[in-house]
Amino acid sequence: MKHELQILDECTPYLGEANDAFPMTVVIIYNDMHAALRAAQTLERLGRKFFGKMRQHLMPVPVNQLTDPARFDRLLSDASSADMIIVSFNGHGDFPTILKDWVKNCLTQKREGDSAVVALLSSNERLDAPESPRYQFIKNATRAAGLDFFAPKAAVSEEAYMMEQMEIVA
Repeated sequence: MKHELQILDECTPYLGEANDAFPMTVVIIYNDMHAALRAAQTLERLGRKFFGKMRQHLMPVPVNQLTDPARFDRLLSDASSADMIIVSFNGHGDFPTILKDWVKNCLTQKREGDSAVVALLSSNERLDAPESPRYQFIKNATRAAGLDFFAPKAAVSEEAYMMEQMEIVA
């Protein structure tokens, strides 16, 4: 079974047709199409590992949509019941304040052990090191909420990144 993920500005329907597939709701926050594609590729690899037994309900959201107060609140509500939250950010510098605020609010609403947070952070096609402020921000907020945190191993290039397995960061 071939998995296809579409990146849209609105919710996408469940993917997959297997009756025995388990549903997984995923909120993806991204800042550009490169970051959105990286998140989609990560989910596609995850889907292959589950041999098509996972129905993914995707909620991709560009960071700039968080500036709308109604959308910000709706996304907090959606993310509070999500199985996975992916923050995929490409570029230099710190996160925008609105993204930091959303992440803090979102993770405080989650219940301990309720879901996982995946950080896909890069600039100039290189993954953020675990010591970077953005990586530390997501990791610390996730730990404070009692959730599982995942991030790819740092690699020398984006191509090498795509070949790496995701690792759990304890």
